[in-house]
Amino acid sequence: MDSNEIRQKFLDYFAKNGHQIVPSSSLIPYGDKTILFTNAGMNQFKNTFLGIEKRDYNRAVTSQKVMRVSGKHNDLENVGPSPRHHTFFEMLGNFSFGDYFKEGAMRFALELLTKEYGLEMERLWFTIYTDDDEAEQLWLKCGVRPDRILRFGEKDNFWSMGETGPCGPCSEIHYFTGADMADNTPDHVNSDDDNDQTTVEIWNLVFMQYEREGKGGQTPLPKPSIDTGMGFERLCRVLQGGASNYDTDLFQPVFDCIQELAGHSDAQRNEQYVAYRVIADHVRAASFLIGDGVLPGNEGRNYVLRMVMRRAMRYGRKIGFTQPFLYQVCQAVIEKMGGYYTDLVNRKDHITNTIKREEEGFARTLEAGLERLDAIVQATPAITTHVGFSQTVTGNSISGQDAFKLYDTYGLPLEITRDVAKERGFSIDEAGFEKAREAAKEIARSAGKENFAGNFDQVKAYREAFEALKSDGALPESGVRYDPYGTLEMITGLVGILRDGEMTDHAVLGETVEVILHDTPFYVESGGQVSDTGEISNKFWRMNVLDTRRPAPGFVVHTCQVSEGAPRTGDPCVAYVDKARRASIKRNHTATHLLQKCLRTVLGAHVGQQGSLVAPDRLRFDFSHSAAMTRDEIEKVSDLLNDAILQDMPVWAQEQSYKEAIASGAMAFFSEKYGDVVRVVRVGFAGDDLFDPEIFSAELCGGTHVKRTGEIGSAVVVSESAVAAGVRRIEVLTGKGALEYARKQSQQIAQIAHAVNATSDTAAEQVNKVTVQLSEAQKQLEQLKRAVAKSQFDALLKTSVVRRQTSDVLIAQVQTDSSELLREMSDWFREKHPSGVVVLGAVIGDKPSLVVSVSQDLTKKGFEAGKLIKEIAAVVGGGGGGKPTLAYAGGKDASKLGEALAKAEQLLAGV
Repeated sequence: MDSNEIRQKFLDYFAKNGHQIVPSSSLIPYGDKTILFTNAGMNQFKNTFLGIEKRDYNRAVTSQKVMRVSGKHNDLENVGPSPRHHTFFEMLGNFSFGDYFKEGAMRFALELLTKEYGLEMERLWFTIYTDDDEAEQLWLKCGVRPDRILRFGEKDNFWSMGETGPCGPCSEIHYFTGADMADNTPDHVNSDDDNDQTTVEIWNLVFMQYEREGKGGQTPLPKPSIDTGMGFERLCRVLQGGASNYDTDLFQPVFDCIQELAGHSDAQRNEQYVAYRVIADHVRAASFLIGDGVLPGNEGRNYVLRMVMRRAMRYGRKIGFTQPFLYQVCQAVIEKMGGYYTDLVNRKDHITNTIKREEEGFARTLEAGLERLDAIVQATPAITTHVGFSQTVTGNSISGQDAFKLYDTYGLPLEITRDVAKERGFSIDEAGFEKAREAAKEIARSAGKENFAGNFDQVKAYREAFEALKSDGALPESGVRYDPYGTLEMITGLVGILRDGEMTDHAVLGETVEVILHDTPFYVESGGQVSDTGEISNKFWRMNVLDTRRPAPGFVVHTCQVSEGAPRTGDPCVAYVDKARRASIKRNHTATHLLQKCLRTVLGAHVGQQGSLVAPDRLRFDFSHSAAMTRDEIEKVSDLLNDAILQDMPVWAQEQSYKEAIASGAMAFFSEKYGDVVRVVRVGFAGDDLFDPEIFSAELCGGTHVKRTGEIGSAVVVSESAVAAGVRRIEVLTGKGALEYARKQSQQIAQIAHAVNATSDTAAEQVNKVTVQLSEAQKQLEQLKRAVAKSQFDALLKTSVVRRQTSDVLIAQVQTDSSELLREMSDWFREKHPSGVVVLGAVIGDKPSLVVSVSQDLTKKGFEAGKLIKEIAAVVGGGGGGKPTLAYAGGKDASKLGEALAKAEQLLAGV
């Protein structure tokens, strides 16, 4: 079986056994700040396991994209030398949410491996947690021999989400790959030797049956669940008979591409296997990360992308690549993986262009960075430690400061410096590196699991409040009835109040609390659209709604400040959304949809949303594009946008399955997490045919919109700028905002016209004339200043030059407001006194400035301008330098300029 068949057989087997096939979630774990990347198949089901989200199925199966290059799941250093480690890989998994448990998971796993995939039973080993007697009995019941069941401790066979949260024992399935069955012994299971790949772990069955609540305390979960993970690359290796994960059809086509581009023989390919593995693994990671919306940068997940790309480039350089090549290799990845992960194909141009840009940019600095690293290695002294009587161990360490300079100045990620250092027998002072990198907020190796522990208590408080309100009958099982698309005035009831995370039955005047209503019309921030504000009140009390949030599906909380009376739970009330504010938000949100279509029309189909903000006062749209927009492009986008508004096209929403929506041409975006049924917002004139060319725009969107584009009024582009490499930002005003902007522009033009004695129509022409006149006048003024300064300096030369033993000396304070003119004065001195020294000082602005000029003959006697000015400038609290014949300096204390010139007199006494 090839890899595509292997993956599909897994999904089909579990679908046949009642599991819902759930698409892979993004590598960016949207809505989960506890992890940098999606690092396990269960991440998208975390809230389901925690009990704060319910799905309409209790069995699921996935093939999940996974990235492990941060925190405790950091396999980076092993990628290349190891036959089994990767940064990016796929995790096959089946899940039970309170349905089947240990025995069901075991039976499914055994049947799939032996009957569907045809693996030999006698090659399988089964590990269990040290005291999980139940697991042993169930494996025996499934037909596993007692001698094939091994017990291990918490390190290998107990899984937990974090310091708090779901956890439980696990059972791993290992497979013996050797040719000699006599070597099929327990010694190879969970071997500490990474090179011992005789027996490979292929599947981990996690039995989630407890919940940790800090300091190791565990309580049984009400509905024990199953979370399994099988490494797809390892499974392919086993089924295809490879010696490593790289000896499969997942990687070999990529190796072939690298070999062809490098012009290597088969022998060279085999010799350079580490570089081939690194490049293949890292280009897969880069392709999928960019496909999911990550762009190269210097922080967080953007840094990780840049780092893995640059690490691959460095290994490429080692095997002979001198020009960008990764962008070509990534096309082999897309060709191999794009059949299942279709987003790779859809975003192919964006992926390859992004990689090529990063390669071209880094190529200019890689050579210099590696040369500097070589120099540091050569200059770093060896440290020798004596062991016993005769043996010595020699170690070398590159300082954290040097490692940081390589990163900061030359763009070498710490990981590359570490790789190169290790190859030379060096280590890195990584603690020193982190100390030197104080400005950094986050890097790839800091996937803060501490954040989860802090966040978990808050999540738990919301969950408990939600469950309490449902069990009391205050809320139905589905939760708060959320309807932001209907009436903006809704009769409802106040069913809960949270004060600092604790339930209470009342709130007092002036207090800020979180309020739960039975029904709400308030929109909760999502998809870039900000939350509604407004009011909740009855005839006895009033609360201003400041914000709304949804900490769990079905649970909407309103952040409110009590402005009148004392609200109590159980009170009837009316929820009022701020109508004017909502109307402005709707105009901006629909305009955002129109704007994206216009940008794609003018700039190309590579334009994709990288972020947005839909607020009442403006809209902001971040999009993928490599260059600044020209004035002409901006005008074209503006014209198309306003044309779309003036066409007064209908805007309507429709619910469809995700697959149907995407098939109909609707666009989905990186920053959203979509369910099986989605809401599609379409703009344009169309009948029943959703492919009708009259459909102007179709996007998956849960936001609020106008009914017709004409309601937007007009739109004006107010700015276009860079956000990051390959990402631009455009800001637009609509409706009243656009009108107010136009009014202010008109007023400013009128003021300018009045100031230059012109009409509004001729103001620009008149301003240009005045600008030319001012420029000419400025030139004449500078010429006049120079003439006056030259005349005054000539007088100074006649009266103040002192003849020393063999040379002329001038030390003086002069009047000038230009450092350039101060330097020129030193030239005037040299013209009339070829052998001599001039020291001039002036107060320019409110700071002292100094210039020293020394003739060539005096520099040979030790009078150098650079040395002189350092001592003189120190008097005024400054510093400077320059050549032996000419030097400049600035200072802080102008009152000491006279002392500085007096110091010059002392230093030049022997001229």
